[in-house]
Amino acid sequence: MELFNILTNNILPLLIFMSIGYILDKYAILDVAALTKLTFYIILPCFIFYSICIAHINISLLHVFLLALTLMIVLGIISTSCAKICHWDNSKKEALKNGTMFSNSGNLGIALVALVFTNSPYLINGETPYFAEAMAVATICLIQMNMFLNTLGLYQAGKGSLSPHDTLMVIFHMPVIYTLTAAFLVKSLNIDLSGTFLWPIFQSCAGALVAVVMMALGIQIRRSHISFGDHDAWLACFIRLIISPFCAFCLIKLWAFIGHPFSPIASQTIFIMSSVPAPANSVLFAIEFKNHINLATEIVIMSTLLSGITLTGAIYLSRILFPLS
Repeated sequence: MELFNILTNNILPLLIFMSIGYILDKYAILDVAALTKLTFYIILPCFIFYSICIAHINISLLHVFLLALTLMIVLGIISTSCAKICHWDNSKKEALKNGTMFSNSGNLGIALVALVFTNSPYLINGETPYFAEAMAVATICLIQMNMFLNTLGLYQAGKGSLSPHDTLMVIFHMPVIYTLTAAFLVKSLNIDLSGTFLWPIFQSCAGALVAVVMMALGIQIRRSHISFGDHDAWLACFIRLIISPFCAFCLIKLWAFIGHPFSPIASQTIFIMSSVPAPANSVLFAIEFKNHINLATEIVIMSTLLSGITLTGAIYLSRILFPLS
């Protein structure tokens, strides 16, 4: 039943949105570049701003942020090493890094954590005593991912086809950098925007992110030559879905060894979040910078499909590796 809930509540909606984009593009040729611009300049900034403003950030969760950052760096090193062993060029290496260092935590990760910790065995007498802690940890992981996916991820995508200077110029012309600054400023000053006319705008745009990004991915799938026999995409999926949670487990144990152990709930949440598939944004970045679009698309679609199996295993393993009692 739990597997069925994960598939129907989290994986299936993503596949439906992708199918809508695929079918629409088949019967009415759509401008994916315009959709990408809309996402980069309007929808994504609103999503980031809204997510940070509603997040319950506690300084005690700093170590969660640091672990998530360390995991991202470790995955980057592993991906770079694999690319060198395979003798890939720089642009392909950056495409691999964007598909493995970052994850789809913005919708699938958060939704999955919410689903897991509001159902058995975490549902006790109709109450969800572990939900708040799990969501706080997941939110910190989400913030870390948003900060680096939409800055470092953009840089890496551009670096594959542009010089570092030109890439930075492109990034600084995008509103994401300024959105992050504004969001943390509003958060630090305790400014409440929920009662202003701007708040419904942020909410609506944030809610549109998943649908728009996944439909854009569906359009790109139709226009790409997807090969499920591509060994490069399988390598990326292995790093993202198998190596990532293994590294997360090792880092959780390392944090405990150095005197900063996480609670079982926090550990389970980190482990689950580390198992989430590649982000659809990486395809938009590849389209924007024309950097190995087919590979980026294959990584996202294959890891999303495979995650229906691997995420179920990750949830089960998290309870064994980090038991509540």
